Amino acid sequence: MDLLDELQKQVLCGDGAIGTLLLEQGILLERCFEELCVIEPERIEKIHLEYIGAGARIIKTNTFGGNAVRLARFGLEKRVEEINGAAARIARRTALGKAIYVAGSVGPLGLTADEARDRGIDRGDCFREQIGALLEGGVDLIFFETFTDLEEMEIAFQARREIDDGLAICSFAGSPDGRLAAGTLLVEGFAKLRELNAQMVGVNCVSPEEIVQLIPPGPGDYLLSAYPNAGYPTSHEGRLLYPSRPEDLAKVARRLIAGGARLVGGCCGTTPKHIASIAAEIAGMQEK
Repeated sequence: MDLLDELQKQVLCGDGAIGTLLLEQGILLERCFEELCVIEPERIEKIHLEYIGAGARIIKTNTFGGNAVRLARFGLEKRVEEINGAAARIARRTALGKAIYVAGSVGPLGLTADEARDRGIDRGDCFREQIGALLEGGVDLIFFETFTDLEEMEIAFQARREIDDGLAICSFAGSPDGRLAAGTLLVEGFAKLRELNAQMVGVNCVSPEEIVQLIPPGPGDYLLSAYPNAGYPTSHEGRLLYPSRPEDLAKVARRLIAGGARLVGGCCGTTPKHIASIAAEIAGMQEK
């Protein structure tokens, strides 16, 4: 059974945050988190294993900022293939022999269309380079996450389609009023991606309260994913504290699943404990 077939039959649990866990472990915000896949692979492997142990069936690679534009901030723009390949192989190792799917995490480039034009950057080429390296490293699917601009998501999704027709999850970060940063309605973004034959769309990196409002009831012709944050963080003695408890996210997961979500995980501030609570809620609902 492949992932799409399984998602049609049952709800699956995704993993949680990597970046905020690394911050909790003392990794500085100024560091390149993706480079840790090369210089500290054991650290990233341990995080994947903790999420698998918590009940995640889909884990994402530590490559959210693994494109040439974001890596250039650290002088690593020539190492896209190396870093993404290493990340994919780490995740693949942790999934070996288990019923786990590995998703290659791809985030936005972090620049506007005008900035890309002024700098002579071909956004499609940037996405193709990263996606190709992830697929070569052995990921099962591509997870586009935290996109706030429909045009950029279209470019990224088309780049994936130019390589092959494998599965991609297209997930936006929207505002509480249901719009993307440029003003596009989230539901319009979903509809446009459906026209492009995207099999799965969703929302991530918003609060639990907001995501329940942003995820519409499933229309039946595509699948929905939902990855809420653990609430809005507050700063305390140099640390970001996220207020949502594991049991809080379990209750949110129940509401999301009732609304049509077929894949539920966590974004910023979530930990293996949050994912364990979500996984238990999913299992309890599907036993009834």
